[in-house]
Amino acid sequence: MSRQTVQEKVVEQSVIDSCLACAVAEGDIVNFRFLFMPSSPLRQDSQEEIDSPKYAYLLPEDTSGPYYQEALRLVQRSETTRYIGAELAKKGPPQLPWELVMILADNAVRIGKYTAAAQAYELLRIRRRMQELMLDKADALLEQGNTEAAAYGYLVASGLDYDYAAFPEPLPAVPNYQERALRLHSVYQDDPKKNIAMQPDETLLKTALDYLLFSPEFSQRLHDLSETAKVSFVSLLVQRMDSEWDVFAARYRQATQIVIRHRALLDQVNTYSPEALGLLFEQLLDSDQMEELKEIPSILLGESVKDWDWWQCMKTLSYHHPAAALMVSRQRLSAKEEILIPVCHPDSKLARELNLFS
Repeated sequence: MSRQTVQEKVVEQSVIDSCLACAVAEGDIVNFRFLFMPSSPLRQDSQEEIDSPKYAYLLPEDTSGPYYQEALRLVQRSETTRYIGAELAKKGPPQLPWELVMILADNAVRIGKYTAAAQAYELLRIRRRMQELMLDKADALLEQGNTEAAAYGYLVASGLDYDYAAFPEPLPAVPNYQERALRLHSVYQDDPKKNIAMQPDETLLKTALDYLLFSPEFSQRLHDLSETAKVSFVSLLVQRMDSEWDVFAARYRQATQIVIRHRALLDQVNTYSPEALGLLFEQLLDSDQMEELKEIPSILLGESVKDWDWWQCMKTLSYHHPAAALMVSRQRLSAKEEILIPVCHPDSKLARELNLFS
């Protein structure tokens, strides 16, 4: 009986180069690290095959882009090819090629994949230094009057933050605006003047910077800016982090018109506690008024959320439009019903800059 010959697995170098260049160009640290793992389809001792359809995502769809071509050129350098080959053949934890990780991190920043960039810079032990460089450059841009570029610098720097208390290992600090928004509105304000959005711009701007940058260290660096400069900075920061802000602002203005029509009645509702509202012989709002007011959350979110609680609306709204939490408030309609409504100070320069006034 003849023995069957075991065919040795061979992965073409061009395929290895393409996969690595793709991950670098797309700023994908997860895919890049996976390509060096024991189960990587690029390894000869792995049973996984790169030709399998489940690994199609590792290969580039477009090989003509300049960032892919630059990454491919770096991957194909002879010293890099030798290093990668040795790491793919090595038993034990791989040592990732630092130059490729650096370019990958820079590409992740360019694309807006800040958590991926944070992980890549952290692998290189330069994440904190990169944050400091970006903040210093942003501050210099502010002094030069280039507020838009400065806002982008702060946005990137905040995206590179890390949570060293995360379990089971440190991870990028994700800006959980949904939970932060709920904390902003945890207490119902019977007096509308106490709402966050009804505060003077000086107070509102401080709250906005702390909330949007989610780091007291970052917002403190902007403490000495003039109020006018802060208004411009926050406005540009909001629009930079939310490409659909103008669409939301249009819905906000639409919802505001409904609030204006019923403002006197809503103020009257706020003079009663929930318990007192439940004891009223006749409700303050008739069925038509209730129906119109209940449409406000759906208008703000751009989808039907008629049966949602206020906190569900707040979490969804702040996920899609983080800054919206600064310009809304909770509003009782009855003893057991609350909605979100648009609210902003009539003299707010920030609200005007954000295009929230009709």
